[in-house]
Amino acid sequence: MGNTINYREQGSGQTVILIHGFPMNQQVWNDFGEKLSDSLKVVTLDLPGFGKSPGLDDPFSIEDVAGIVLAWIRERHYDKPVIVGHSMGGYVALALAGRVPKVISGLCLFHSTALADSEEKKQSRNKVLEFIEKQGVQAFTSNFIGQLYADAQHSSIPKVKNIAVQSARETVVGYIKAMRDRKDRTDLLRTFPKPILFLAGEKDQVIPADGMLQQAAICAQGEAVILPEVAHMGMFESEGPCVKKIFDFVKKCAVTFKA
Repeated sequence: MGNTINYREQGSGQTVILIHGFPMNQQVWNDFGEKLSDSLKVVTLDLPGFGKSPGLDDPFSIEDVAGIVLAWIRERHYDKPVIVGHSMGGYVALALAGRVPKVISGLCLFHSTALADSEEKKQSRNKVLEFIEKQGVQAFTSNFIGQLYADAQHSSIPKVKNIAVQSARETVVGYIKAMRDRKDRTDLLRTFPKPILFLAGEKDQVIPADGMLQQAAICAQGEAVILPEVAHMGMFESEGPCVKKIFDFVKKCAVTFKA
């Protein structure tokens, strides 16, 4: 099924694959990816069901999604890519890294976590499912984007809202369930033999920065960067510093990769 993934390539050099979060698609990386592509081969994709990639049959898991992304990576013959996963994209990246750690030269969790949902978080997701059932999916996707920013008036919010509302109901519901039920990946942090970078927002209410520091500390080659005055959308809230940090990280991974 690898050939069902809709994707975009730009630039040349070491390959970095940017995986978007929920409920977005690869368009969130347009400006960010373009800047990275000055010196790198940047690949963005629509996860199954988002953007122009066909969806999955319900029910599906984060592992199922990672399997499709892995098949696509192999089909495209991407060589030792660094995987950058934003939020839910990080969950997919961790599941992928758990399957084939030797294929990846590094992993960046961009406002993401290896922890499974807490019971409180699971209940919150169930409430969202109930809300969607009663109010419809667009009532959800159009109203929560602003909460992901430290500045509720940030200029990119209308653009991201427009991306989010493109998502189909069955896709949104399926991924909420998949995130709710995903596995804890803390053990992977301890055993993953390549560098792991955590980019965390100082004001992130979704993935608190303190947890990122703790997770980085248990990695063999972990590093955490706390982005000041940033919540959950660092690719927009702190574009320049994040581009530079990921660029430096990709170059570091390319040097330290061992087959």
